[in-house]
Amino acid sequence: MNKLYKLFTLSAVALVGLSLTACSEDNLDTNPYSKSGVNLVAFGPSPILRTHEIRITGTNLNSVTEVWFPGNAVVQRSSFNSADNENIYVNVPDESVPGQIKLLVNGDTVSKSVTPITFEEPIEVSSVSPTSGLVAGDEVTVKGDYVYNIANAIFTCGVTGAPVKAEDFTYVSRREIRFKVPLAAESGSISFDDGADWGEVYATPLQILSATYASLSNTTPDFGQQIQINGEYLHTIETVMFPGGVTSDFTVSADRKTITTTVPAETKSGAITLVLYSGASLTTDEVTVPTLTITDVQPAKDLKVGDVVTITGENLSRITSVTLPGVGEFKDYTVSGNTLTFTVPEDMTDGNMVLTQNSFISETVKLMMWSDSAEQTIWAGEFVCSGWNGNQEMAWGGFDWTTVPANSKLNFYYKKNNAGSWGCISLRHGDSWANLPDPIPGQYDLDEDEGVLSVVFPQNVLDDIIANGGLVITGDNYTLTKVTMPASETVLWQGEAVADDWANQPYVLTDAGVELVEAGAKAGQTIYFYLTPTETDWKLQIVEGHWGPTYESICNVGNPDTEDGKFTEYDLEGNGGRFGLRLTPDILEAALKQQWWGGVFVLNGDNIVCTKITLE
Repeated sequence: MNKLYKLFTLSAVALVGLSLTACSEDNLDTNPYSKSGVNLVAFGPSPILRTHEIRITGTNLNSVTEVWFPGNAVVQRSSFNSADNENIYVNVPDESVPGQIKLLVNGDTVSKSVTPITFEEPIEVSSVSPTSGLVAGDEVTVKGDYVYNIANAIFTCGVTGAPVKAEDFTYVSRREIRFKVPLAAESGSISFDDGADWGEVYATPLQILSATYASLSNTTPDFGQQIQINGEYLHTIETVMFPGGVTSDFTVSADRKTITTTVPAETKSGAITLVLYSGASLTTDEVTVPTLTITDVQPAKDLKVGDVVTITGENLSRITSVTLPGVGEFKDYTVSGNTLTFTVPEDMTDGNMVLTQNSFISETVKLMMWSDSAEQTIWAGEFVCSGWNGNQEMAWGGFDWTTVPANSKLNFYYKKNNAGSWGCISLRHGDSWANLPDPIPGQYDLDEDEGVLSVVFPQNVLDDIIANGGLVITGDNYTLTKVTMPASETVLWQGEAVADDWANQPYVLTDAGVELVEAGAKAGQTIYFYLTPTETDWKLQIVEGHWGPTYESICNVGNPDTEDGKFTEYDLEGNGGRFGLRLTPDILEAALKQQWWGGVFVLNGDNIVCTKITLE
């Protein structure tokens, strides 16, 4: 048995018999009696003995029809000892418990005290039962003497505990009180206070059974479908949270063993989190919702306006939006079964196509437009660098740096975020942000508001990059749009094929396109003819695999365009001394077909020499 008696300190206020316990809205008023309306300004004495007279002071108290004491003890105006506009004198009801006093006008609470009324009798707690096997909602009985002076029973829960106020006790008498275990309570000690200076921790801790998880009714539900979560004591669950932090309304069965909820439209696959009133949490088995996936994209590079792209995957019908690089939101696509198709629009650029199912589920497809330059794009997108954030797409497995030949010159295409201001690109490597070394191979100031930064990567730098997981691109005040490297090429033929008089007809690839077959040529690739003019006025005609009355001219280029207008002017020098012929399906079919005589391509023309043919 633990016994603790109150010690009273008489303050100046207590000497005059009042506790200054104004309403919260009166706390800043230097003259609380100047308020309009009904206001409880002070009461006293406190602590007090039950059945003894208490004085309540305030404003407009003639309007008060009832005084409510905690414990649901009400004194009607007819039972007031005396009252005027600033004072009410009443006897404290015997059933009162510690708590706030309220003033009522015709049944409505109009004012209440901030501090609680407390009582003088010394509290003695002799027993608490039961102390084990409790669950939220069970009733606890406290016995002793003057236990009706207890203002709060405080269960263990985090730092602040889970209090039950005296006005919420289910039974109150001098020697016994009862109250229910709150939803937030956890196993641990229980303590009591009187709202003033007395407090006690009961010697025996309480064992409170918490919620447990057992199973899900369905681990592969669809969005909007109801599922059941099974377990024990699930009435102590406050929040059901699906992956992505999305909460869902739910109901708990009468036996407290089943939660019924609906899978939100905005979620993704993963475990559901059950958050208890105590703040603790449980996780369920993982649920798998129908999720957009991409398995193949054809073609994904060397795209031209008008090309049809076919994307294969699963749950494509669940796509809610599509964005294309350079275009933005794009609606002109078709989904049929497991395929999505669209035609490349005019404004599309290199970059990422984003297919979105919801805010948590999306797929990114990298698309590359066709280019007749000697570069291949190895990254494209929109990386906005401000304040030395880093682009990791080319680091930590994002790009195979072993494919970059030594001494390759990589081109970094950029535009400044703030024109006219300083900016720089810093090229680093490392497997964690905390350990990024000094710039390797360097840090580069950006002189122009928009341009291309070209950097040569020698073998020792490539070795460092490969050993440390890739290249990290960082810096400040720029947006990176593309990174390119010299295009990889397969040499199909090398030599000297002279076209100089429209009678010499050199063909440099063997019949039936053996070289193309061995190189694995596919539609969409480009054949490059490396050309050297012998005169300013030159012309070249590329003819499909034979020379006869039904030959088909594939293209006619030259400088300048002359007599019959059949030759398109071509800037050979500006294109690196080579001409690119993209292999369409029709051209490739003709090139691989055995001709009645001749080679895969016939080169005819004037004042031009072909020295090499490559496939890229």
